[in-house]
Amino acid sequence: MGVMIALIRKEFLLLCRDPHGLLLLFVMPAVFVLIMTFALQNQYAIDKDVTLDFLLFSEDNSGLSTAFARELATMAPLQRVPTQSNWQKMQALAQADKVKFLVRVKPGFDQLLIDGEPAVEILFSPGTSPVFASVAQARVTELLNRLYLRYRLATMPGVQSSLVANASDLVEASSLYDNSGALPSSVQQNVPAWLLFAMFFIAIPLSTTLINERQQGTLLRLQSMGVGPAQLLAGKVIPFFIVNLLQVAVLFLIGLYLIPLLGGDQLTLGANPEGLVLVAVAASLAAVSYALLIAQIAKTIEQATIVAGVLNIIMAALGGVMVPRFLMPDAMREIGSYSPMSWGLDGFFDILLRNGTAVDVLPEVGALLGFAALMLSLAIGMYHRAAPERG
Repeated sequence: MGVMIALIRKEFLLLCRDPHGLLLLFVMPAVFVLIMTFALQNQYAIDKDVTLDFLLFSEDNSGLSTAFARELATMAPLQRVPTQSNWQKMQALAQADKVKFLVRVKPGFDQLLIDGEPAVEILFSPGTSPVFASVAQARVTELLNRLYLRYRLATMPGVQSSLVANASDLVEASSLYDNSGALPSSVQQNVPAWLLFAMFFIAIPLSTTLINERQQGTLLRLQSMGVGPAQLLAGKVIPFFIVNLLQVAVLFLIGLYLIPLLGGDQLTLGANPEGLVLVAVAASLAAVSYALLIAQIAKTIEQATIVAGVLNIIMAALGGVMVPRFLMPDAMREIGSYSPMSWGLDGFFDILLRNGTAVDVLPEVGALLGFAALMLSLAIGMYHRAAPERG
């Protein structure tokens, strides 16, 4: 036990003597969170052609409501997804972000529309950005106005109607993001995204210290003192695992307090923060295990820096860190689903956006732990093969 404490203390001392590594782990992600959150305030989408999938549930079978349902399906960029599900199942699908939004046609659609009252309800999925929500709501309102004018001209020939209703007049819109009905903000995307990016950058300082010890003969001296490979690797994993959890605390505190203080939106943690803890622990183990493997593959500090940096950027780009995955083409989204950063991000989103529970994040946590086990097994195997060479 005394040997393990000494090893852990050694790692913390080495880390404290590496100011560049500390800046990389804490200052870089904090700057990224602040910049990206304010750059994408209220909308975190890129102008491009997209398809907004939706489900429609009608409680009215009049001629106008039938025309509304038929014509809404033809309005780009909206795309109706056919389904026989009831309203509750549709809400469950939207809650899981299987579609961008739901449309419910209210009973008495004709009379509500004629009276200029909300005849349609829109529910947006938790992951739908404010930009997409405004586009969908504008298209629905446009169609409702068109149907109203068509009705007036048909029933009162020669009379021009001056009605051009606002979205709030004809449509009730809310989000499944939380009980307030508000839409999620960019801070919900950027804090967990850049946090994961920073956690996996632990590979650079960890591999640097391990390679230095290998080159300076420290590992040989420790082995000659009876310190086994398991103890040596555990002495690396534990302190950097703790550093990753500190990163989680710092970045979430920035989202909770600093960003609102500077005028931005506040990060909300959802109703089950224990799920966030599970994801954070699993992601930290995955990041540290991945870092150990990089340290075994690389022979020099320069190699470790380049390999870790390039792989991190690739995993981040594909995993939804730099660009939200809902903006990606289907093929790239499928490829990105194999990125460990994507698993971590989905796990955080289950809690932050979808008000999920700890049970809901178990698939993502399992994937991250499986990745950690694979990386750790490969790192241990390479360490044992290299041991005779060092001896």
